[in-house]
Amino acid sequence: MKRTLKILCLSIIVLTAFRGTVFRTIVKYQDIGNRSVVVITNDELIDKITAKSDTHISELNEIVKIAEQITIDELSFTSEKTTSNPNDLILSKKANCVGYSAMFNSIANFIIKRDGLQDEFEAHHKIGQLSLLGVNVHQYFDNTFFRDHDFNVIRNKKTGETYTTDPSLSDYLHISRIAKKNS
Repeated sequence: MKRTLKILCLSIIVLTAFRGTVFRTIVKYQDIGNRSVVVITNDELIDKITAKSDTHISELNEIVKIAEQITIDELSFTSEKTTSNPNDLILSKKANCVGYSAMFNSIANFIIKRDGLQDEFEAHHKIGQLSLLGVNVHQYFDNTFFRDHDFNVIRNKKTGETYTTDPSLSDYLHISRIAKKNS
């Protein structure tokens, strides 16, 4: 019994420590479309971005960190139908995966534009589908909530470095980086 308990505890520790690697190994996101960028006009949201990024941003990871932190701090997940406009989400505080990704993407694009980085970085709000061990999981759900799942891709145009993230997953499982299936 002690041996089984030790193995169980060790397994939980290893899975927790390497949850991102395990998740990226078994779950892949397939890009099936794009959503438009929503321009941020809400003064409260602009103030929050400015407070977190008061200096010129020059690294891809900095953009991701700021956009992710504000999104996670300001939103809580709901499975209900809600707006995906970040200018409204900052007030309602509730979002589904579309709203999380829209908020993240709008913040990233705001920073890129504000700091004149359009020639260096690009951020895209993607519509995706999840594959678990190569099997598309969306085919097993009838509910429109599970039709697709949004995520974001930020790319350094000069180096080709990309960062693929699912802000709602990051909020709840603390897994920031995800794996995108090659099309």
